[in-house]
Parts: sequence; C-alpha cells; structure tokens
Amino acid sequence: MLALVTVLALPAYAARRVTVEQLEQTLTAAIAAHTADADMVRQIGALELSERLTDAALNRFATRFTLSPHAALALQLLADQSAFLDPPASELPATAAPDAAAQQRMMDMARGFAVVILPHLPNFFATRATQRFDNSPQVMEKGGWAVRGGLHQVGTASQEITYREGHEILDSNASAAAGAPRPQLELGLRSWGEFGPALTVVLADTSKGTMTFSHWEQTSAGLAAVYRYSVPRAASHYGVTYCCVMEEQPGGVSSTGGGRGRSGGQMINQLQPVVSHAFRETPGYHGSLFIDPATGAILRITLEAELKSGDPLLRAGTVIEYGPVSIGDQRFICPVRSLALSMEEASHQDLLPLLLLNETSFTHYHRLGASARILADAGEPNALTPGAPPAPGLAPPDASPVPSAPAPAPGSAPPAEASAPPATPPTATPPTPPPAPVILEISMAAANGVPDQPANFNSLQTSGYTLKVSSRLVDVSIVAYDKKGHPVKDLKQEEIEVYDNGRKQELRFFSPIADQAPAAPAAAPAPERSFSNRVMDAPAAAAASPAAETGSTVLLIDESHIAWGDLNHARQQMLKFLASLPPTERVGIYTMTSIGFRVLQEITTDHAALTARLQKFSPSAQSVSQAQEEETRNRQSFNEVHNVADLDSVNGNRIDEPVASTAIDPQLLNLGSNPARASLIILVAVARHLSAIPGHKSLVWVSSDNVFADWRDQDVSVDKGSRFLDSYAQRTQEVMNDAHVAVYPFDVSQLEAQTVSADIQHRNVELTQAAAEMASMGGSSAPPRNMTGGRITAEMNQDLHPIQPTIRQVADATGGRTIRRSGDLAAELSDILEDGHAAVRVSFYPQGPADGQYHTITVKLTGRQRGLTLRYRTGYLYAKEAGTLKERFQQAVWEPLDANQVAVSAKVVSMDAGASVKIEIAAGDLGLQERAGRWTDKLDIFFIQRDDAGLRAQVEGQTLGLRLKSSTYQNLFSGGVPFEHFVQMKPPAASLRVLVVDENTGRMGSVTIPSSALQSGH
Repeated sequence: MLALVTVLALPAYAARRVTVEQLEQTLTAAIAAHTADADMVRQIGALELSERLTDAALNRFATRFTLSPHAALALQLLADQSAFLDPPASELPATAAPDAAAQQRMMDMARGFAVVILPHLPNFFATRATQRFDNSPQVMEKGGWAVRGGLHQVGTASQEITYREGHEILDSNASAAAGAPRPQLELGLRSWGEFGPALTVVLADTSKGTMTFSHWEQTSAGLAAVYRYSVPRAASHYGVTYCCVMEEQPGGVSSTGGGRGRSGGQMINQLQPVVSHAFRETPGYHGSLFIDPATGAILRITLEAELKSGDPLLRAGTVIEYGPVSIGDQRFICPVRSLALSMEEASHQDLLPLLLLNETSFTHYHRLGASARILADAGEPNALTPGAPPAPGLAPPDASPVPSAPAPAPGSAPPAEASAPPATPPTATPPTPPPAPVILEISMAAANGVPDQPANFNSLQTSGYTLKVSSRLVDVSIVAYDKKGHPVKDLKQEEIEVYDNGRKQELRFFSPIADQAPAAPAAAPAPERSFSNRVMDAPAAAAASPAAETGSTVLLIDESHIAWGDLNHARQQMLKFLASLPPTERVGIYTMTSIGFRVLQEITTDHAALTARLQKFSPSAQSVSQAQEEETRNRQSFNEVHNVADLDSVNGNRIDEPVASTAIDPQLLNLGSNPARASLIILVAVARHLSAIPGHKSLVWVSSDNVFADWRDQDVSVDKGSRFLDSYAQRTQEVMNDAHVAVYPFDVSQLEAQTVSADIQHRNVELTQAAAEMASMGGSSAPPRNMTGGRITAEMNQDLHPIQPTIRQVADATGGRTIRRSGDLAAELSDILEDGHAAVRVSFYPQGPADGQYHTITVKLTGRQRGLTLRYRTGYLYAKEAGTLKERFQQAVWEPLDANQVAVSAKVVSMDAGASVKIEIAAGDLGLQERAGRWTDKLDIFFIQRDDAGLRAQVEGQTLGLRLKSSTYQNLFSGGVPFEHFVQMKPPAASLRVLVVDENTGRMGSVTIPSSALQSGH
C-alpha cells in the first residue's frame, strides 16, 4: 500500500527544468490545444524554471494568454519559486558596469538608506497578510487517498502591525500583561525585519563577508544595480525561524512535517507520540541586493541560508521587495511584498521533501496619529468676508470660504478697520499727515500648532473671581426597575447618590431621557443644527425644571457570525419592531463584519426609510461564508473526519490530546479565529462614531452564540488556550460609557433541534472510508471512539452554552443587559426601548488629582425609591493629564468626550457643497489679559475631520488674535466670541471635532459634530 502511494506521488515531482522562453512555448502549445484547466495546472506545476520569471514577463503572459484563475495562480507560484534566480539574459539591460568609485558610492548610499532613512519612517499602521502554500498530500476526491498534487493553499493569516519610533510591533492590540503568551508563529519559514532590521543585519555582516557588483537590472521602479554578497556562519547574525519540527519521543524515529495542522493526510500512519518545537538557527547565507543608483534606496533583497547537514530543513530562503507607498500625504520606500520559501527533510511517512511557500503582502499604510494640514491666510484681515473667492491662480486646499471677524455688539464701538491711506488731494495745502496705526480688535492668521508649554501652566488672574476647571466630567446613565422588572421613569436628582471609590460625589448635572423625540419642526430652506459641550449646571438651576435629552436606539447587526436562517428570522422580528414604533422614535441601523462596521441608516425618525433599508439589506458573500463555517464547526454539521484522533473532539467527546501531537481535520480548526475579540475591537470604533451623536444611546448588538458563547471546550490542538478578552472588554466599556451608550448583547441564535436531518448521513460523525481502512491496518479494527449519544449529546451541549462572562461584563458596566435566545425578539426590542426612556443621566467632577487608576462607581437611591434594582456604568478610568499642551492637544483630538474647560457651541447650516459651521466661544472661560487698555488673548481654532477607526485625522485651523476694547469685551461676555467656517467632509471622515485652545491659559474646549449633520442638503 505504501509503495502504491509513493508511485502515485512521484510523477508530480519529476519536475522538468525549462527556461522562461520554453515556458512561454509550453503555454502557447497548451492554449492552442485547448488544454483543460486541470491539465494546464498540472503541466505548470510539473515545471521548474532555470531563470527568474519576472513581473514584466508575467505581465506579458497575462496580456498574451487568457488563463483561468487556477492556472494564473499556478504560474504565479512557479514565478515565486524562481525568485532567487537571475532573469533571462535577454531581459538584462546593455549598460556598462560602473567603476569602483561608483560602486562604492552606491553602497555608501544604500547603507545610509538602511541605517538613517528606513528606521526613521513616520509612525504608521499597516496590514501584513500572509498566504501559506505547500505541496503536502491532499485528498483529491471524497473518501479517497491523500496524494501529492503540487503546491496548494493551506491557510491565510492577516495581522495589523504598528511601526512606532523606528520599531515594528506585531499585534499592537495584544495584551501586555505580564506572563501573557506570545502570539503563535506562522507555519513554515517566517520572513522578518522587512522594515529595516534585515537590511541592517545584511549590510553589517557583509563587512566580514563579500559584496561585489553583479549586473544592472530593469525593475518596475527603474534601473537597479544588483550586488552579490556572501556571509560566513561565523559572521552571521541572520536568524532562521521555522515552525514547526516534529520529533518522536525517546525510542521513536525523528521526523519532520505533518504536525503543523496543515493537512490530515500527513500524520495518518504516525504511531509514536511526538513533540513539536520551532527550529531556530543562525547559519551563513548569501543573496543579492538591488540598489537604486540615484538615491541608494534598496528595492529588493534575497537571502538564502547555507544550512548544514543534519538540519531538518533542506532549504530556507527569503525575498523582500520594496516600493513607494503613501503614508499620510507623503511617499516613502517601504516593504510591499515578501516571500519565504523552505523545504523540509523527507519524513518516514511521505518519503519526499515537503515544499512550503509563505507569500506576504504589506498594504493599507496609515499614519499613526493626526496629520495636520494648516490653511494659509487668504488675504488681509479687512478683506476676510464669507464666501470671498480666492485670488486668481490660488485655490485653498478645501476651497472653503474664510470666516469673518465678529460684528460689534449693538451700542458698542465698531472695530477699527484696516484701510489704505487716503490719496493726497491735488491742492497746494500741506500734505495730510499719515493716519495713526490701526489696531484690529480681532485678527486672523493661519494656525501654526499649539504652544510648546506645560499643560497646566499658571495664568495671570485678570478679574476678581476664579473659574474652577476640571478636565474630566464623569457621566452616569441610570435605569431603575421595580420588583416586576418594569423601568421606573420618575427618578429625581435628590433621590440619587453617587459614590466614587466609596466617596460620595456632588452631582453637577442631571437630565432625564425624553419618552419620545420632539416633533420635527417645519422644513426650512437652510436648517440649523446646534451642538454644545456644556449642559445646564444642576446646582445653578435647581429651581428650573431639568431639560430632557433625546434618546436613541441603534440596531447593530453582526452579519459575519449569524447563521443565514437565524439572520432572516431576526430581520423579520426587527421589521415587526419598526412597524410598531411611535412616529417620533429615533432609531438607526448599522451592520458589522469581522473587519469593521457600516451605517445602513443613520439615527432618524423616518421609519419608512429604516424599513426599506433593512428589507434590502443582504450580507456579503464573505460574511455568509464565515458564518456558515462557524456554524458547521460549532454544530458539527459534517458527516466525516479524516483521522481517528479527530473522533475525540466530536459526538460529545471531549478528550484532550497533547498539543500538535496529532493531525487535525480542518473542519475542527478555527485557525486562530477569535470573533469575540474582533467584535470588541470594532465596538470601539462604533462608540467613537456614536460619541458624536448627542443624547443617550441604546446599542442593540444583534449577534449569535458563535460570538457570545465560549466555545473553548470544543477547541482542539493548537486552538486551545486563552482568548485574552478582558483588556478589550475594559476598553470597550470605557469608550461606550464616554459616548453615553448602553450595550445590549442580543443572542438571536435559535435552539438546535433535529440535528440528524435529511442532509445528515449518520447519527454520529464517522471516519472516512480511507481513514478507517488505514486505522484497521495490522489486523485490528478501528478504535471504538463513538462513546456517547453522538450528535444528540453534542446538540444538547451546544444549547447549554451561556453568554460568556466577558460579554456580560460589557453589558453590565455600560448599564445594558444581555438577552439570550428570546422567542419574541420584537417584544425584547420594545423593552430595550422602554429602558432608554427611563434612563436619567447624572454627572460629577472627580475629587482630587487624576491618579491613572480605575475607579468604581456605586449608585444608591434614597427615600421612596429604596429597593429598586439599578443598572448603570460601574466605573471609569481616571486617566492622568498630559504633561505638555501639545500632548493634551493630541489626546483631545481622539478622546470620546469633548473637552469642556472652554464652553463651545456650534450651529450647522447646510449648503449645496457642504455646511457652514458657526461657533461661539464663551468669553468668560478665556484668560483675557488687560494690556495698554486692551483685553488680549490668542485662540487657536482647529477643525478636525476624524474617521471612526481612530487612524486618520485631517486638521486645519486658524488663530484669532484678540485685542478687545472694554466695550467689546463686556458685550462678548453675553454673546461669546463668534467664528464661522465652511466645511466639506472628505471620506472616510465620520465626524468633525471643533477644538479651541486658549493660549493664555492652556484651557481647551471642543464640540463634536457627526458627518451626517454636515452633508450637503441635510
């Protein structure tokens, strides 16, 4: 039997060595003969190139030949395997070799690029996506034998990397807690150091090795000088990391391959227990270096390890390609692609070496932090009028009208205006003396950032009173329930006591939530919307009735983790809920996938629009596929597995085996998927989006137990381990609380029933015929592993999975609650709506300086309301203040809460091409100082367009110079300092934050406006 498998596999590795020209002839002949796609793929896979198949040649082939996707992939993989070779001589330019001085100059520039330029890239995020291929045995037909069929994809991995202060940081969101396990290594050879270290190591090592000019080569970036280098083992600092080598325990035979979870066929015959470990070595190596002769930028580097006899690898090589990418508004040379090619020593099961290829791409470069774009001054101060066209030939970056200086208040002296000196009349009288210098009361210039000074510097006291300023106002939304579980709607401020770490706090603000949104006003040609960072101070307005704020409900549909049937049922229930809403109820519909969220319909009272959007909504094919994959794995909706050991993890069995000691059926592996963690990360972006929408929000997180339940009891082999959710949950609940959002995780999974249906062949999951025959070799029958009630037992276990504590923690800490598998989803949604109507919001200023600790919040009721059940946020992080004003500014750009040291209000007037934002700055909160009879100050006003992901912010701003007369100063105390700016939102901006910095005191105030309020024609 083993001999037969070997004979079947050998033809696939009788590779025919050809040149690029011969490959082209082969393709021409195959297409002319109308070769079937499968045969074409086999023909390409049976070839081995003696020259490099360059990108230029691949592009030529793509233009000349019409290949199927499978054939094109086979051709790309063939090109990847030739990446370490020289291209055909016909593709090399006929350029004379440079002299010794020119060669040395290019090397010096390359060292400067690797040591000086590349490590000083700006801080950024990027995505590192890897596709893994190998030529391990695979089952071509159901129930058949596993045979060698060439390179095929065995997995993918995508990871966000952070480049900060010259260092690459993998998995920037991973928990930094002490003792946390390191992320799992990529299977196969892993490329590393693409952002500088690899180049630095090579250029340093070659000082004790050799480096010679080889030839010129034409690349996509232009002409490149190619150098050959070689580094002996004694001088090498280049580490080879490979995962994973399998070794039998004492008494067995050493082997490699098969234990890395790639395929089920590799370990079928393994009878001895094995252990796995990563192979790490620092061998000698050689390769080539491609240098831009004009700039010294390194465009390509290859590294091939010189492995010694006895190493488990026969080959290990890496290729890194560099190219221009955009980071922010600039272009930089960065990694764009890398290849890691390795070959394992033949194991005693396969008898043939195993080839592995990891292909990695680097995409989605985004600058880390805010990138500032300051508007230039458009003219003289006296010429600044709204809507004034720019000078001929000058177009401002956003073509915005320039704000006007404020008009004087009635009864006050108008501000002086700058004007040209009057012309001298043509008479004999003495010339008129020049006019006295004009001092503008309010001038404007381009903002040049905030002053570099301490964040809490002392300002001069210019009046007889002191304004107390706190940078942190803690809001607590509270919902009370009576003994029957009904929400109570008549809570009063005097009945509520709030304790911070056990210390009673003085309540500064109190506002109930309105039962319904106010009726919409009559339509106007240019409607205004108002936003503010201040509400009425409760002690100052004790006699006044509190103003009720408007609440909203958002349905967040998790399309990537809900089974198709459950999703359709949930949709019908949500449509039923929308049909029963009062006309003025505010509702929005969002959807989320495993990589982000989108707005189907922003919060509105137009229920017809909500219904239409929900009826037309359909999840993407990728989301449906992902949800189906999770359902299949968690519900065990498959008939067969490929290994005897796999029976330990199906049919209700839960038998732990040593990690990576057996091959795992791909149907049982989640390949590192962590849907709960991914969802918590996305919820942070949702909270940032909702923070720009005023009022209390109830976020109904519509998902399934694929996310909400803890399925670790079903994890197998390398999937076992902690999910590291606590830190993500704490971050999520913190930003949700700051955005005034209560989270309601809503499990819409239906109870499992009738698992053994018409499409299920067996009551139990069974072995494939080939696996059963293999297990019975040697005269024994297959081990009796089906020890329980099979699928019925597994089904009962699945229904018993509760919502995991981490998800409950997010709900409880934000004042929401979890809802699991309700029979009447529409009724539950109506109950959530009533919770929102009964909510009240109280606020307090923390006592004492910020300590950087998490504070526990406790709410108690007094008087007649004693004994009610309460839901509210359970704590907050009292973060320490930034040390400098610039650091404080950077925090203020992204903080969920608006800065409130300076009161700022904004009105939005929609226009055809954007919106006019009119702001007023409370003069009483400014540190105006009297100098020479004028009240002086400088205000930096920034308009910041932010995305929901927190990655990009476009900043533009102006500086107002205040030199106010006493009369103007007194009038501005009642009306505030006005300013107007025209805004055009640029995707993917989701909100506009107007941030005001008082340079005299360092105080800040901001107001955030959602992008929906700034859309033209709103």
